[in-house]
Amino acid sequence: MIGNPRQSPYYPGMNNRYTGSVGQLILRSINWAIVAGLLLVFGFFGWILWQNQPSTVALGTVGFVLVGWIFSLCLHEFGHAVTAVLGGDTSPGTIRYLSFNPLHYVNPLLSIIMPVVFVLLGGIALPGGAVYLRRDLVRNRAWQSAISLAGPFGNLLFLLGLALVMRTNLLNGHESLQFAVALLAFFQVMAIVLNLLPIPPLDGFGVISPWLPREFAQTAMSLGMYSFILLFVLLWYVPIANTMLFGAVDGILLAVGIDPGLAQVGYYNLFFWRH
Repeated sequence: MIGNPRQSPYYPGMNNRYTGSVGQLILRSINWAIVAGLLLVFGFFGWILWQNQPSTVALGTVGFVLVGWIFSLCLHEFGHAVTAVLGGDTSPGTIRYLSFNPLHYVNPLLSIIMPVVFVLLGGIALPGGAVYLRRDLVRNRAWQSAISLAGPFGNLLFLLGLALVMRTNLLNGHESLQFAVALLAFFQVMAIVLNLLPIPPLDGFGVISPWLPREFAQTAMSLGMYSFILLFVLLWYVPIANTMLFGAVDGILLAVGIDPGLAQVGYYNLFFWRH
């Protein structure tokens, strides 16, 4: 999700752009310790599920799915930031988003806490995150649209990685881990579908907003929080909206070779306290 550029702490006229190699800048800005830490914890919970012990399935599933979900949120925001840097925005604020540190997001409530709460409340992977970039430094409108697309593309890469694991024989005989991987893939698909809706402040609107009249786009973005809440209400209380969403997600899961039924079992394991 791209935040309202009018709320950015950086304004036109501040010449804080980096002038070195962009590739070196990106690699140097990533906090590799955080990336490694997330992957180690993710792997630890995967190892717990690998054991197929009934007593640890619930713990392993909750840890595996939530840590994987947080990692995918960081990857989503990194996608926005790295594309902005490639597109010409090398301001300090944007470079900060390359770190993979959830605490560096301008709005950690929207970026991490709310998406995790939505998952725990209803299994709905509502997209979160709000990165405030220097849009005035980006080369053109095509790059502006690419920046918005890059976030869901990060989720897509993560989804394809999960699908690749599911297609191998690696998880044969380790059903608990299979179920958790399928559920995490389910959440990735849902995040992609929801993020690409053309409503503010979602990335789908960010793709088209550079091509809209500026006044209209700014007004729409200023109302973005209300549309975000309305989307959650529709998915929670309007059965047809919920049915359409889950039908689309199941269809995409099948297209990448993952059985939605496996995700349903993972869902059952994640929400163990309801049973």
